[in-house]
Amino acid sequence: MLTKKLINMKSKRIIILLPALVFMANMLNAQVDRSNPPEPKPAPEIKIKQPQTFTLDNGLEVIVAQNKEVPMVYFQLAVDVDPVKEEDAVGYVEATGNLLRNGTENRSKSEIDEEIDYIGANLSTFSNGFYATCLSEHKGDLMELLSDILLNPTFPEEELGKYQEKEISELSSQKTDASSIANRVGKKLRYKDHPYGEIKTEETIGNITRDLIEEYHENYYKPNASYLVISGDIEPEEAKNLADQYFGGWEQGDAPKHEYSFPEVSEEREIAFVNKNDAVQSVVGITYPVDLKPGSEDAIKARVTNSILGGSGFSAYLMKNLREDKGYTYGAYSSLQNDPLVGSFMARAEVNGEATDSAVTEFLYEMDRIRDERVDEDHLDLVKNSIYGQFARDMEDPRNYSRYTLNLMRYNLPDDYYQTYLQKVEKVTIDEIQQTADKYIKPDEATILVVGNEEEVADKLAKFASDEEVDYYDIYGNPREEAETEIGNTTANDVIEKYIEAIGGREKLEKVEDVKQVFIINMQGRELESRIYQKKPNYYLMEMKMNGNVMQRQIFDGEEGRVEGMGQKQTLEGEQLERFKYEAQLHKFLKYNELDVNMELTGVEKIDGNDAYKVNVEHDNGHKHVDFFDVESGLKVQSQSKVTTQQGEVTQVESYKDYKEVNGVLMPHTQEISGMQSMTMKAKEIEINTGLSKDFFK
Repeated sequence: MLTKKLINMKSKRIIILLPALVFMANMLNAQVDRSNPPEPKPAPEIKIKQPQTFTLDNGLEVIVAQNKEVPMVYFQLAVDVDPVKEEDAVGYVEATGNLLRNGTENRSKSEIDEEIDYIGANLSTFSNGFYATCLSEHKGDLMELLSDILLNPTFPEEELGKYQEKEISELSSQKTDASSIANRVGKKLRYKDHPYGEIKTEETIGNITRDLIEEYHENYYKPNASYLVISGDIEPEEAKNLADQYFGGWEQGDAPKHEYSFPEVSEEREIAFVNKNDAVQSVVGITYPVDLKPGSEDAIKARVTNSILGGSGFSAYLMKNLREDKGYTYGAYSSLQNDPLVGSFMARAEVNGEATDSAVTEFLYEMDRIRDERVDEDHLDLVKNSIYGQFARDMEDPRNYSRYTLNLMRYNLPDDYYQTYLQKVEKVTIDEIQQTADKYIKPDEATILVVGNEEEVADKLAKFASDEEVDYYDIYGNPREEAETEIGNTTANDVIEKYIEAIGGREKLEKVEDVKQVFIINMQGRELESRIYQKKPNYYLMEMKMNGNVMQRQIFDGEEGRVEGMGQKQTLEGEQLERFKYEAQLHKFLKYNELDVNMELTGVEKIDGNDAYKVNVEHDNGHKHVDFFDVESGLKVQSQSKVTTQQGEVTQVESYKDYKEVNGVLMPHTQEISGMQSMTMKAKEIEINTGLSKDFFK
């Protein structure tokens, strides 16, 4: 009754309000002349208190920006040195910064972590310094700790090993992620031989040594090449005393200097393609280097120009075209970044595979449009207002405030550069937008990079290249090598027999009665455990665990199959049951002839840089997959199959690596899977012939 009464009361209130709302709306429409758009808002005034600066005797530049509104103090140290060529150990500069906080001559990593937690501070270390915050009452304690971390790091070998393992694991998972591939390859193609173009790989991370890290820290971490920003609730005099007390003993020296040529900019448009067989979508990126310095006359004009093209969300040309009008993507963006050495232009979107070439057409159309057509004045005002709001929000973040303060000295900017920043934005004209676009937006000199399904996409892209050719690259940005092996008289059966021999031989494999495999899986930042048990002829059990709890089980007991999980149980029937029964068989490849499996050797392709035979396999139940076998070793290195999902048909790719002997049989101890999900599986335990009984699979 009460509920009904409340509903009736609400209904009456709505009925009463509606006439009033209609009346008010009519009044407003009558009073507002919509034929004239509202006047643009003037640029808001940003009041920034000028920081105080001083230099320690050792050359360390200290910047103090006082702000007593919040009882917090913020510390940022930036080592401002030339980038170095890391060559076959790319990643050691980043590792130096990462490991700064992992142990000193006076503290272990755990002691550092405990002190940070005790005073409620935050600390992040980077390749060029650190950023830290704390309550103002703990500023002295934090400064002492920061000094110890910066001046006395030990870079423990054990911590380096952990860092390498983590980095290699992340890189391994990124190898199957189209967006990560595009980032990596785009970086290399954009910057070429410049240090900015070096990319990390599992091999380069493995080449990092403690000696390299110590040498970099000793040679480049110099006070006379560094800046210390102290901001927040602190008096300038106190900041000076603390800086002198804790960083005054830092010994100055000359850091090595390097000069690099500006990356060569192509005078023609190039198409670069990276194949990803399992891709349903394509990642489209357009990029090239630009000569755009921080604080230069064009820097602010470039920001406004790029905001119109692709940097202002839903109002930008690219987003309105590719998302709202064409529906090719959820988001299309661009950036025009300044840098003291090499700036960059990038435009990017993930698009439906079948729309890849159409999306490229629209990207180029919008890049031409901002060069050739004058921007609408209302649109320019909208973008300026967006920049006003974003800049004001940025200034509320202490980290950004510290960065802006640092930039004043680092790039020798006028003292009022940021205080008058928005007034400079306000003065940007339509003519200047077109001039800036003509100078920095270069659709005819760009590299168009696409990561996608080669069979479905690549041939449609040649028309965009000046030479009408597609250049193919591997996932590391190296020109793709074509296979050198010819099939000759080799047959699919020959390839399978060589594989059988390579992993132990038919006689040993036929003696395998059961197999137990335990894998640790890294998937989307989570760690899971997979336990797989198999017994001849087709008994199968798989358990997926998270935090020790079983999330899912798949079981075939020789006759019946079921899937269990989240308190639910599904008994498999019909085609699903027959498929499960077939797939559960242990070492099916030993009896392909008996199972009426059709095989065809269709070619040789490069897999991870090595020639591999490509064998199409079709089972009598209709299931198809493509297996790749290393020409030299005979081992199976990859398998591809089609999987039906709610998003359509997806190619799932499984890569097999790190073969090790288990009871005389070679078994892959690392599996990388991409397609519906991307994951890396590392073997924790593999056993053969443990005596599993049939009752185990009930």
